[in-house]
Order: sequence, then structure tokens, then C-alpha cells
Amino acid sequence: MAFCLPVSCVFAQTAKSEGGASGKNPVSVRSVHFDPVKIGNQKNEWIRMQVELQAAFNPDAKLSAEDKADKGVKKTANKQWVDKIKVTVTEIFKSAGAKDAADFSYYRASATVLTMEVNSSRSLYFYLPGDIVKRDRLKMQPDYYYVQLEVGGAEVPLFNEAGRLAPDMVAAVHKQFVNKKDFDGARDQADRGVAANAGMLRPQYMVPYAIFDNLPQSSPSPEFIREDAASR
Repeated sequence: MAFCLPVSCVFAQTAKSEGGASGKNPVSVRSVHFDPVKIGNQKNEWIRMQVELQAAFNPDAKLSAEDKADKGVKKTANKQWVDKIKVTVTEIFKSAGAKDAADFSYYRASATVLTMEVNSSRSLYFYLPGDIVKRDRLKMQPDYYYVQLEVGGAEVPLFNEAGRLAPDMVAAVHKQFVNKKDFDGARDQADRGVAANAGMLRPQYMVPYAIFDNLPQSSPSPEFIREDAASR
């Protein structure tokens, strides 16, 4: 069923996802986790979103000479490193008393990873302030979410041409969005809704209190390209 239907609707269970014809993506989402955290001297618990990435290959290293000329690539790409990985996360909460998706609360943030070594994993963290969680009466994890990636300015596809979710991007979307029609409906609504909450959801480097957060023992965080805009 379409995402724009009333809150009471039940999303249909979709068939098991199948891979795209293009094969593995250069970078994929390995896992997504949400945790309530109290950091610094903050009174209310924040929502921490962990996105673990896995690097597979540098797409520029696979370009033909003609493609490199079109893209303006002047030097040989380093096959062992993937540069400029932009991660955009969207969190969707069913607001109290919401009648349809237009009344949900939408939060979005982006962060760009400077570089990742091939065959390595790194974890990024995004934070929603506790005062916002309390003010907007949010649960401690979103009802829906999805993660979008770009590598060197090129979008990493979530779905193949047949509308099936790529096997290495299953963790990037909430289980209700594995059907492309449902995902497209949710994304269109989120694109309209995030402007109301711009700048509230933040990447870890824009949260001074994050240095006091006891992060999970998992893959280390990467280095970032510092960007002032927390959402788009």
C-alpha cells in the first residue's frame, strides 16, 4: 500500500529482495541501529542512529579512459580507497494524533566521509537532541527510516531496474520500504516534510556533547569532510 494512506493502514509484506544486474555497490549499508543516549549534562535522552558502512571498491578505478575524460579524472584512481562518500539519513516518526503521512515528523541529516579503505567498515552516528525528542513526543526510535549514499557525487542505487532492493542495501531501508513503490511514496513525502525540522538531526561532528557518548564497540568512525549544512 502507498505510504500516503492513513496511519492505520497495514503495509503489505513484500517478497524477498533480489539483487540488481549491476552487482555489488562500491559502498553499502551494513547495518543500522538506534539507541537512547544521555550525553554531557543534557537532561533528556537523545536518539543516536548508527549507520555502519562497508567499502567494496573504488568506482573510479573501473572507469574507461573515455569515461574518465568525461568526468574530468586526471589521475589514476587508488583502487584501495573510496573517496567522498555522502551519507544522508531520514528518520520518520508517527506523530501523536497524526491522521496520515503528511502529519508525520520528518528529520534528515547528511555527512560526507573523507575516504574509506576497500574491504573495511566504518560507523557514522547521527543525533536527535533530547529536548526535541521530548518536545515532539517522539518514541526512542523512528517508525521508519532510510539511508541514501553517494560516492563521488554519483548516487548509489537502492533498487535495480526491476524495482527490487539491492542485496547489499537491505539494511539501508526500513522493512516496510523494500517495495520500491512504498519507498518512493515515503521519500516523496519526506522530501516535503523535512524542511519543517531542518538542522535538528545532526551528524556526530556537529554535536559537541558526542565526545562524552559511550559509543558501541563496533567499527571505528571515519574522518569527515566538514560541512556546515546538517540537512538538505
